Amino acid sequence: MPLLGALASSGGKPDTPTIGTATAGNGSASITYTPSTYIGKDTITYTMTSNPSSLTNTGASPITVSGLSNGTSYTFTVVGATNYGVSSGASAASNAVTPAAPPAPVPVPAPVPVPVPAPVPVPVPAPVPVPVPVPVPVPAPCTGCGNCQYVTGICPEDPELLATFYTCYDSCGDICTRSQIGLCFG
Repeated sequence: MPLLGALASSGGKPDTPTIGTATAGNGSASITYTPSTYIGKDTITYTMTSNPSSLTNTGASPITVSGLSNGTSYTFTVVGATNYGVSSGASAASNAVTPAAPPAPVPVPAPVPVPVPAPVPVPVPAPVPVPVPVPVPVPAPCTGCGNCQYVTGICPEDPELLATFYTCYDSCGDICTRSQIGLCFG
C-alpha cells in the first residue's frame, strides 16, 4: 500500500480532549474528560496520566487511576490516540487532588442491656381471722359461807384492848359473816 493510501485511511489528528474534574479516592483518583472531535474511521483510545508518578489508565470517562500514594497531591492529563498511533495533544492539567484512606470506622459500643427490674411482689393480705365466739361463762350460783379469815384488831368496847375477828366469804367472794370471837384481851 502506498504511503498516501496509509495516511488517507488513518484519518487526521484528533483534537485535544478536554479534562474534567478529578475526585480523590483511597490510593486512587477518578477523572472525567470530554472526548476529542475526530473525523476518521478508526477509534480513539484515551489515556489518563498522573503527575507526579506518571501512573496511567485507559478507558471511557471517567477513568480511575490507581496506585497513587495517599497524602500526595496529584494532577492529571488525558491524551487521545487513534488505532494508527496518531495522538492528540495532552489536555490541560486537572484540578489537584490528594488521595486519602477513609477514616477508621468509629467503634459502636455494644448496647448495654437495660436491667429488667424484678417484679415487685404484691403483698397478699393476711386472711382476716373469723372471730370464734367465746362462750360467756355462766356464773355458778353462790354457795354458802366458807373461806373464813381471822384478823386481830381493836376491841370495839375498849380501844385499848384487842380482839380477834373473823370474816367468812361465800363462793362468790361476798361477805357472809363478820364477827368478833370471844372477849377483848389486852
